[in-house]
Amino acid sequence: MGEIQLAAADWLTQLIAERIRKIWDAYEAVDEDAHNELLTEDYSAVHPDGSFHPGRPTAQEIAAAPIAGYWLTGMQTWPITGEVTLARYVAEVVVKSGGKAARFRFAVGELWVKRGGVWKCRYYQATMLS
Repeated sequence: MGEIQLAAADWLTQLIAERIRKIWDAYEAVDEDAHNELLTEDYSAVHPDGSFHPGRPTAQEIAAAPIAGYWLTGMQTWPITGEVTLARYVAEVVVKSGGKAARFRFAVGELWVKRGGVWKCRYYQATMLS
């Protein structure tokens, strides 16, 4: 299970951070349903390698990029409206490949929207950090 360190303890940051942790936990467990339940129908993502991914990932796509652990730090949110907020954090991820593991660090920005009274991630973008 991953770990999150919050930069601020406001209620919105705590709420979004918990949902982000659930997404990462589901990704690590290759649980497509739990992962995608927290994403909007029109979700899209830009991964750290710069590739664009329209739509929610399939279990096969999640399994193709397995992670063995993660740490999320510096979590912050900035409300745009009562139903839209930006989230930002730094992710350190251990990636498994061919019996080897590598650690990567990247900055993440996400757009969260409230739909039907539920906060869901609409957009994810990660940029590799050196």
